[in-house]
Formats: sequence, structure tokens, C-alpha cells
Amino acid sequence: MSDPIFPYKLDNDYYGDVASFCDEFLEYSNGFNFKNDEETLEALCIGVYWYLYGTTALDLNSNIHQVLANLAEYRRAFPEDKPFIDSLRGKLLTKYLFKPYEKNEEKLTHENLNLLVNFLEATGDYMDQVPHFRNFTHNLDDCITITKWFCKNSANYLGRYTCDLNNYLENNHTNHWMEEDVIFYHGHELEYHLNMLGAEIMNRMFKAEYDERPRKAIVLPGCMNAKNKKCKAKQDRLGLVCTFCNPKCSAYKITRQYPDHEVYIVSHESTAFKGANKSDVEELGIIGITCVLNLISGGWKSSNLNIPPQCVLLENVACKSHWLSEDIYGEIDDDELKLKI
Repeated sequence: MSDPIFPYKLDNDYYGDVASFCDEFLEYSNGFNFKNDEETLEALCIGVYWYLYGTTALDLNSNIHQVLANLAEYRRAFPEDKPFIDSLRGKLLTKYLFKPYEKNEEKLTHENLNLLVNFLEATGDYMDQVPHFRNFTHNLDDCITITKWFCKNSANYLGRYTCDLNNYLENNHTNHWMEEDVIFYHGHELEYHLNMLGAEIMNRMFKAEYDERPRKAIVLPGCMNAKNKKCKAKQDRLGLVCTFCNPKCSAYKITRQYPDHEVYIVSHESTAFKGANKSDVEELGIIGITCVLNLISGGWKSSNLNIPPQCVLLENVACKSHWLSEDIYGEIDDDELKLKI
């Protein structure tokens, strides 16, 4: 395999850059009387999604929304039917929701917010965000104002980490058409930057509660052992557990390096924490390792279960399920993981 083009790629300066951007963003947003940093993040998400998807949301037929939302719910309830459901959803998503970006001139009202939430629900990619948006009560004009600031400034701090995104999408512009991840795969640069900033905000929000938890777990994506075709990891209640079959595997190395932590491999974000019980909810704090577009949904998925998260980003995408022609080992900044530990 020749060197791939990645939609994003981090370097050693990334965590300093995103921290500086977060400081500047939160200082700016202090003037809007949000009740806390979580509401600030909710407001920014609403504004960015309205900016990117508002015109499509306004045109979305209510029957199509309901069918797609029901299929997404069915898929979660009956994973054995996933291939059939994914095929059907992919066709519907590509036909009705996958549209080129079009500048949105409509005002964000509460009625339009409901239509936006319907769109997000129909995609199936924002299920852990949707409850936050349905309960949002702050002035919606502030969502638009901070989003304009974000659009103007995000590239100054984060643009170099997504500089190959447009080239990547142009080279793969027909990829994932008629597939259930077509919206996810073709995410806009602003959505990458939103997730980068959102992860930094969440890390700050949940750090104190994470530190207080008596149990800590590191949750790895499947790409961190993807090159090990004969992986012998065993299924546990919260995910796959490494059995140390391959010293070259990233899961092997992290499990050996942090023997006082639980380490789980989760094949897909949608299956994470499915087996969590009462003691997990009361005792567990997690470090979730994932690629950029899963950061906000993964953080809220964990916090919605009352399990405080910390996030560490994969340095680039690594799996063929969504991004590449073949799997490569997912890699992270080891120093950043040590800081989170």
C-alpha cells in the first residue's frame, strides 16, 4: 500500500494548539451567559450543524425522517440484522440526505431547531447529541454568533491538521455512496474542527469527576489491533480483552504498559458500554481513544451513562471500514495518554 492521504493528521504540536484555541474560545463565549461549558458546547454544535446541514434539514420530508430514525433504532436493538438495515439506510441517506453544502440563509428558530434535530436523528450519527439539543433553552441567536466566530478562527489553530481533507474527499468523492456512513464519511472541515475543540472542552469538563473514580479503563478502537488478523482477544462484558498474542500489537503494548487499568477493545462506537452495569456507572472513569469525527458523540455517550470520559485522538484514521483501502495500526501520542492516566 502506498502512503495514504488522510482526512486529518496530528503532530506533536496538536494538543498545545487545541488547548490555546479552547482558551480563546471559552474566553470569548463568557460574554454570552451560558450556564456552563457544556451548554457552550451544545450551542456551538447547534450552530455548526445548522450552518452545514440547515438547508437539507428544512427540506427533509417528515416521513423519510421517521423511517430513517426507526431503522437506526432497529439497528441498535437488533444488531444481527445490521447488514440488511445498513444497506437500506445507505440507499435512503444517499438519496434524501446526502447533498452538497449550500449556504443557509434561514433564521435558526426553535421550530427550525426541531427540524435540524430530526435531520441529525435521521442520519444515525448524532444519537448521543440529540438529547442535548432537544432540551436546549438558551437564546439561539447566540448559537449563530459564536459559530461565526468559530468559523472565522478555527482554521488559524487547527487548519493545518485538516489541510489534506479536501484532497482526500476529491480523490474519494464517490466512496460510501449508498452506504449507511455516507454523511459521516463526507464530513466538512468545520465538523473536524468542532470535534477537536469539543474533545478539549469535554476533557476539561469531566477531568475532576474522572480523577475521583476508583476504576479506570482505556477503551481502544478496533484499528489498534486491526493488523493482527489472528487476534485472540476474548470477549468480556465491556469489550474485548487482550490475551497478549502479538507483541507488535498496539493493544498488547498499552495493556502491558498500564497493568492497573482495565483495557478494552471496542469494534464500533455504537457498541461501547453496552454491557455497563450499576457498579460500572458508579465506579468507572474511561479514556476513550477514537478518530476525530467520533469524539463528541463518544464523550456524550459516556457522560450520558454517568461514566466520566477523557479523550485521546488517533493521530490519523486507520481502518478500512470507513477510511482506507486496507487497515493500518492506529497510533496515538503516548505522552498525551500518560497525561490523561
